[in-house]
Amino acid sequence: MRGPEIIARTMSVATARGAKRGGSAWEYHSRSDHHSKLACWALMFDLLLECDVLRKAAADGRIAFAVNHVMVGPINKTLDMVLTLVDPKRSRAGSETFAAMATELSIVLSDEDRAALQELPPVRVERKDDVSEVAIALEAKACMTEHVKSIPRLHAEILATGYLARKAAPHCITVSFTLVNAAQTFRSPGTSGKVTQHKQPADAVRVIEMISHAVPRREELGGYGYDVIGVTVIDCRNDGSSVSVATSAPFPRSDSHVHYDRMVRSICSEFRRRYAATMV
Repeated sequence: MRGPEIIARTMSVATARGAKRGGSAWEYHSRSDHHSKLACWALMFDLLLECDVLRKAAADGRIAFAVNHVMVGPINKTLDMVLTLVDPKRSRAGSETFAAMATELSIVLSDEDRAALQELPPVRVERKDDVSEVAIALEAKACMTEHVKSIPRLHAEILATGYLARKAAPHCITVSFTLVNAAQTFRSPGTSGKVTQHKQPADAVRVIEMISHAVPRREELGGYGYDVIGVTVIDCRNDGSSVSVATSAPFPRSDSHVHYDRMVRSICSEFRRRYAATMV
């Protein structure tokens, strides 16, 4: 899987983000949604590479995607990225493609990544006024510092997003993807560069355990809850040093349902089960 390395490599390039663009450059800024879009793009890239039925749907012009898509329901909710089902005979998708978004988001790809991306069929951006069926609703969160203090808010946000997405599109595949920071320290943009010391790996483990055990899955509730939940653990000190992917504790075990690779395969399995018959 390429996604986690793409996320770490891209975040390693510090840029001015957040409310004061043109100010200090940061690898991560809580007031910017760049990391969420990046995480969604990287996950979608792996999905297109790993899922044959999704590639076939793309080649046939049966899917499109949208960023910051508003799902209309009891309370409108803007999702980081959605994959939609379109009728190739009626589609009014724009000219922008999933591949072009890599440039728009300044995603740092290796030569191998670029070669793989060029081999994929084009997936076009859904026009804002289109109302195609949402097949995959994807929201990315991040827990970068003050882990234990952040758990209640993170939990509430994840629950609310899943519930509202399900109410707006009952048949869609709902996915929660969270970046968890395992760095020993973190420099916060919002507090004039204050450096927070973390108790690692305990802090990251607390967050991963919450996501693993306290975020409901649809199979457990029978109606609501997420279809797929995933975590990627990174080391981001936000001090100008490179961001890396954690490869040891607290990295989720390969048999955990929140492991990144399992997340990708689970989404593919759900898409095949629900939509393969309609792609013939």
